[in-house]
Amino acid sequence: MNQLPKSDAYRQLSQNYRNDPRFGVVYDHAPNGADDLTSIRGIDTREAVILNRLGVYYLAQISLWEHREIVAFAGELGMAASALIDEQWVEQARRQCRPPQAAPATSARHLPASLISTISLLACAMLISCLVVYWFSVRTDRPLQGILSADITSLRVPTESRLLASHVQAGDEVFSGDKLVTLEKTEHLTLISLQKGRVQSLEQDLQRAEAQASLDLEWRMREVERELSDARTRAQLIREVKRNPIEPFRSASTSNQLSANGFRVAALPVSRPRFYEAAQRPAQANGLLFIGAAGASALDDVPRPQPLAIPTPTPTPTGAAQPQQKMVLASEGTAEGVLSIESVSVEMRLQRLEELRQILPQQVQRAAGVESIRAQFQEAKQRLDNMQTLSRDIAVICPGYGKVGQVRYRPGDTMSTGEVMLKILHTERRYVMLNVPTRRVNEIEPGTSVELIFPGNGRFRGKVANLPMLADMTNNGTSLANVRVEPSGRLWPEIPIGSEIDVVIE
Repeated sequence: MNQLPKSDAYRQLSQNYRNDPRFGVVYDHAPNGADDLTSIRGIDTREAVILNRLGVYYLAQISLWEHREIVAFAGELGMAASALIDEQWVEQARRQCRPPQAAPATSARHLPASLISTISLLACAMLISCLVVYWFSVRTDRPLQGILSADITSLRVPTESRLLASHVQAGDEVFSGDKLVTLEKTEHLTLISLQKGRVQSLEQDLQRAEAQASLDLEWRMREVERELSDARTRAQLIREVKRNPIEPFRSASTSNQLSANGFRVAALPVSRPRFYEAAQRPAQANGLLFIGAAGASALDDVPRPQPLAIPTPTPTPTGAAQPQQKMVLASEGTAEGVLSIESVSVEMRLQRLEELRQILPQQVQRAAGVESIRAQFQEAKQRLDNMQTLSRDIAVICPGYGKVGQVRYRPGDTMSTGEVMLKILHTERRYVMLNVPTRRVNEIEPGTSVELIFPGNGRFRGKVANLPMLADMTNNGTSLANVRVEPSGRLWPEIPIGSEIDVVIE
């Protein structure tokens, strides 16, 4: 078996390789100047493409295989490891990687011609060679470098969200309508949290307002009940005086009285007419009772009973009784009129107090703002219920057929609006993006057929789809035109997007 030192094999490799624990020396990206793996007997185009996809591009990589790598690659190729050993892939690679031995030095021979003839012949040969090289550099189809690409759909985050579940992985084949990921709107959760805080605040305000209204209603009703009791007592007293009009005068005549001009004056507990004061002060419908610092209420302005001076008869000699009796009758008639007016005033006061007692609870609650706060609380609670019933989940649907090329987030991650969360590669719409120097743009036009050399020396066909209107400048000052080449003929092999493709313009 031809042995090749490992140091010599490593020197034949380009940079950026890595040692894989299973496959040995492999490349993550296609290097420049890859070897033709089909030069090994037993490796056809299919095996070469698979090896390229696994990161094998040089014969020196195969020459470094041990038993572990042979078994691993045999499994990926769908072959038996014994077949690789029998076909001597490793030995063939080592033989081809062995540097050629220097040829033995030959003895010097005399030139058949003179020195001048020989120099002239060599100069002519060099000139012809230069002309031929220049002609081929201008006329021949030199390979151009292209990049395998595909139409890509980038799906972005519609709103501030959190990833609940990812239903696909990188490399999965997806179809239109498939569910890709499920999101939860964090913005909606924030709004719900704020609304809950508002509902709790309004509920506390409502409880405070109801408690304040309950306290106000209790002592205001007590004040109204006291006023009603006083008014009922006055009404009952007036009715008693009307039923027995003489008794008050008699009792008054027997009590301690004041004398004025020969008459005795009795104090009758009746109030002055109310209709006069009612006419001077406008009525306050639905008014509330308010107690000031001194404890006075709105009912205190109702006039209290004032003593009414009524002249009564006094003992006189027998001959002078008749004029005094007339005065008493006249006084009795005046007292009855005053009692009637007072009776009407007291009844009106009772009616007003009854109406006030009925509307007092509503007025107290309205003054405390209970109804307004309750309406705001009910509205905020209804809005919170509506927000909680709305779905917070967003299902992201695949827009079309393709393969998942990138998934940037994992379940539980928070995503901002507009970020790319995954990409869909539409593999059925692959193309080669060819960078053509502008000095060679005249060699191609839309519809021009080209030959594509894929990794592993697989040759396929393509055609130029379009020519750009603008060229891009590179760092070294070369202007390039990005030309799109689409498939033509048989299907292109499945190789990673971004692989380098050699393009020969025919």
